[in-house]
Parts: sequence; C-alpha cells; structure tokens
Amino acid sequence: MDSALVHSMAMTPRTNPSNTPRAPRRDALRNDEIVINAARAVFAEQGPQASMEAIASRAGLGVGTIYRRFAGKGELLDAIARLFVEEMDQAAAAALADPDPAAGLERFLEFVGTFNAEKRRYAAALTDRVSEDAVSARTVDRVRQLTRKAVEAGVLAPDVTGDDIKALIVALRGVVAASPDGDDAGWRRFLRIHLAGLRPGR
Repeated sequence: MDSALVHSMAMTPRTNPSNTPRAPRRDALRNDEIVINAARAVFAEQGPQASMEAIASRAGLGVGTIYRRFAGKGELLDAIARLFVEEMDQAAAAALADPDPAAGLERFLEFVGTFNAEKRRYAAALTDRVSEDAVSARTVDRVRQLTRKAVEAGVLAPDVTGDDIKALIVALRGVVAASPDGDDAGWRRFLRIHLAGLRPGR
C-alpha cells in the first residue's frame, strides 16, 4: 500500500501559517506506514488491549514517536479500519478485472477469508469504525458486477445474485470468527461447499 495513501487515511493534513498545504516529510510518511503495519501485527496477536509500547517495540520506534503521529489506540484503529476498507475495494477491483470470472470470484472470496482471519482478535474493535462511505458502496457494486459476470460466464447458476455472495461473505466472517487461531481449514472448507452450491446444476 502506498505510504502516502496510508498517511492520508491516518492523519489530518497540517497547514503552514500561510494556509498553504505543506507536504508531509518522507520519513514521517514512512513511520506512519511502519506503525500501522506493526499495530496490525500486534493487534492480531494480542487483541485491542495491546499496549502502545508493544506496538512501538514491534515498529522499532520510540513510543513518543508513535504518540506524535497517533494520539492513542483509537486513532490507530481508525487508520487500520480505513485501510481495510481500501484493501477490500482493491481486492474486488482486481477480481473484477480478471478475465477468468471463476478465478476472480474465488480469489476474492479467499481474500475475504484471509482478511478476516488476520483481524479475528480485534474485529469487534473495528466494527463501529468502518462507516458506509463511498469506498464501501463502490466495493458492494463491484461484488455485484463480479457476480453478474460469473453468472453470464456460466460459473454461477442463473438465479445467483450479488446479495447471495454478500450473504456468503457475512457467513464466512462468522465461520472465521468461530475458528481457532491459525486454523484456516474450517472456513476454506465452508467456502468450497457453499461455492459448489451456487454453481449450475447444483
């Protein structure tokens, strides 16, 4: 993920006294990306109760550096939630661009499973932080297009809709949440079985 994008999601741009926007320093952008990646890893291991000191240690930065960029865990979780929304949208776009509708759909759904497995321990802390914004709406539209493309290619049965795929995604999240840490076999089996049920001649 481009570090400038990460920064734009994590921070409010500062302005100089003349009110002319000033580009953030390159090392500050790099530190933002390092901190967010470290926070994702630590939250995945310890949950949202993880300390800022643990995140600083993983990032290889002083805790004061982190507090200068993010006022606390709340701001970090906000930045991570927005980043997840962007990543989901990018995955949907890549799947839609795949010339093979079957491969695109399966890769997207596998991404969703892996994506949710990463944040299993702190998903609840992110739930209220992900708003229904323009990016989320665009992702939903892309999933509908991806579904329609798969139906037209004969990959999915004619009566399958985007709402069916959306319901599968919601159910997949539940299976991931109920699975033991590090055990991806359950949700992958669930995905295979339900995709088979959506194919022609099921």
